Amino acid sequence: VGRLQHIDRGSDDLRADARGIARAINRDYGSVHEALLWGRIHRAAFSTRQLYERMVEFWTDHFNIPSPDLLMEKILDDRDVIRKHALGNFRDLLLASAMSPAMLIYLDNIYSSAENPNENYARELMELHTLGVDGGYTEQDVKNVARALAGWGIRDGWPGRFYFDLNVHDYGDKTVLGRAFPADRGIEEGLELLDFLALHPSTARHLATKLLRFFVTDDPPQSFIDST
Repeated sequence: VGRLQHIDRGSDDLRADARGIARAINRDYGSVHEALLWGRIHRAAFSTRQLYERMVEFWTDHFNIPSPDLLMEKILDDRDVIRKHALGNFRDLLLASAMSPAMLIYLDNIYSSAENPNENYARELMELHTLGVDGGYTEQDVKNVARALAGWGIRDGWPGRFYFDLNVHDYGDKTVLGRAFPADRGIEEGLELLDFLALHPSTARHLATKLLRFFVTDDPPQSFIDST
């Protein structure tokens, strides 16, 4: 009972706006972190929406962000990205993740610019979030994705909000998986790229395989993957 009461009190902090969460973290970081973890366990065990909670678990793992290092951002990501889109459209979820301060900070895209493109997010976007490690992309594709997403960052402040910095974006022409992205475009280039990756056949195979392993079997037959 004491543990559940603690979770309930902590959940009030997790439901607060960004400033309220920040105050709670400053007051008692450990309590807020514990509420995040135990709340997840409690919902998984007792929620009447078991499919929803299972999909939350799946997407939380798929778009992994460590909570100890980015507690504020992780709380908002869990609430506004993962839980909001857990049973929705993958393209919407992918875009929300790409614009999430938690993801932008964790994989260093906030430091990416035309002069110094950071490939961390671009590589994870293709290898883990969409195409899969055997999805057919090359090192040059990774470099061009990083260039296309240069300027995707956050405004100053805690926890920050998504912000496209047109002054550090790479406006050169790029090619990703044979798809040409013409020069002199801004944020639309990144939006088009995310749509392209979300709808790519390799992404469909990668996600189908992961979902079957999560819900059905560790070694799904190819016929299951093709029909999913």
